[in-house]
Amino acid sequence: MKDLSRRSLLKGSAVAAGAAATLSFGELFHYSDVFAQGSGDDPQTILNLAVTAETFACVHYYHVLKNVDALKLTAGEQRNIRTFLDAEFKHKQFLESNGAKALATSFYAPPNLWTDRTTFVTTSDTAESWFVAAYLAAVRRFAELNQMLLAATSAQVMGVEAEHQALIRQMGGMVPSNRTLKQALFYNTSEVAPLFKPFLEGGNGFAGPVAYPGDDAINTAVADQGTIATTPFTSLTHGMGTMSATAEATAMTGTCTVAGNNVNIRKTPDTMAEVSGALTKGTPLTVTGQTMDSSGITWYQVQGGWVRSDVVTVSGDCSAVAFVAP
Repeated sequence: MKDLSRRSLLKGSAVAAGAAATLSFGELFHYSDVFAQGSGDDPQTILNLAVTAETFACVHYYHVLKNVDALKLTAGEQRNIRTFLDAEFKHKQFLESNGAKALATSFYAPPNLWTDRTTFVTTSDTAESWFVAAYLAAVRRFAELNQMLLAATSAQVMGVEAEHQALIRQMGGMVPSNRTLKQALFYNTSEVAPLFKPFLEGGNGFAGPVAYPGDDAINTAVADQGTIATTPFTSLTHGMGTMSATAEATAMTGTCTVAGNNVNIRKTPDTMAEVSGALTKGTPLTVTGQTMDSSGITWYQVQGGWVRSDVVTVSGDCSAVAFVAP
């Protein structure tokens, strides 16, 4: 299955869709009440499908990072994949914290998905298009249910998935963004389920299953090349966005220190810079300076180099630390 094309993958999914017409979702995936009931999906159905997709994405991008040589990934592409993995992991954690239950934690895949660059790009492009469309359907349904904050949060996630798809397409030499609008493939999120059937159950041209690697393994794979933590719409207060909202002041006094567990210390404030050391658990370091990189991420200067502010635990008053040139 070396030349898995978008057409063949969708054709296989069309067969799955036909099977879904005669089998219940419980018979297909050992889960009940997933297809739209009445006028549309219920919120729990949407959450469960979303966290299943995010769990699969974690498995997928984790194994991509385990096969960077076979896939001929450049250093920049590897950094992008780490941000993909971190984003999907944080989406998964957010959904689980809101009651989502994954339908599976082990998945099937084309046997050369993580060793053949063309298969990786084509399959990832197709899967991300499904995920974007599924979140778009969730936006519609949550709005229909007057769950406006959930609708807006779904749109936040959809935007990140669309960025992933664009970068994947760029890796395959395709135009990153070639549509005026993202495709509305589904009216309800549950319509993605039959297309995803081979990844959940296997079948002709699929091998596995491959299990979720675990939270610690993902954190290790991402290291300090992850994403910037962002406030979900559901957490906004005072009816204002994060730019205009006035946050309550947090009383912090004392010397600014940072701590972490195997967090990289780099020679310069850049995730591509040489690693000069690591923060070890239970050993905080004093922050002597800070700066901001081109991505808007604050870096703290410590003994031996620089650490990203969003991957460390901060204590003391860091607002008083001087900004310095790296």
